[in-house]
Formats: sequence, C-alpha cells, structure tokens
Amino acid sequence: MARKIIPDVISKQKVASISGDCSIREASRYMVDQDVGSILIIDDGELKGIFTERDALRVFVATRRNPDFSKISDIMTKDLQTVSPDTSPEEALHLMSEGKFRHIPVVDGAGKVLAVLSQRDLMTEE
Repeated sequence: MARKIIPDVISKQKVASISGDCSIREASRYMVDQDVGSILIIDDGELKGIFTERDALRVFVATRRNPDFSKISDIMTKDLQTVSPDTSPEEALHLMSEGKFRHIPVVDGAGKVLAVLSQRDLMTEE
C-alpha cells in the first residue's frame, strides 16, 4: 500500500465552519449535524479559531457556562497551528502530539482553509 499523503486524506472533506458570533450551543449542534469532531471559526474569509469536542465537554460540564448565551469566539482555541498540503503525515502527527491536540487545519499558501486533519484521519488505514 502506498504511503498516505495529506492531499489524499483531505480530498473528500468538506470544511465545517461557522462564524465567531454563533453561540456555543449552535456550534455544538452544527458539529453533531455535520458528524465532525471539530469546526473551524472563519470570519470574513479568515481562520480565527477552532472548536472541538473536548472544548464542548469543558464548557458544558466543567465550567457550567450557559451555552445559549456564550459566543463560540469566547472559548475557541485562537492560537492555531496549521499545516500545508505538502506537510508529511508524520510531521502533522508530530505537531499534534507535541501540541496535545487532535485536529489541525490544512491551509494552502494563499491562506485558504482546505480541510481539518484529525489524528484518526492519519492513523486509519484505508
């Protein structure tokens, strides 16, 4: 079997994204509807952050913050690491391991978001 490369992994993905003005509950519902473990927050065509299942658990369970009245932009991860489509799967996994996160956006040289890689995407054999 040929080694996976990032363009192969993301070729069938649709980017799940929302605006930073959405409530935490709206974002969480959207994740369920899209059957994804993370969503990107994109405003005016610019990647602003990411919201993951872990974030939802932290907000709903640990902080008791009201998800109907809190904006996703208040709790999203803002300082994102990204990878390019040319990044090797091994390097992407290394970045995720070092940063202790499971999802990383794939962004092209022009700043366009192409997809979100998960550890599962890179570790699953096809």
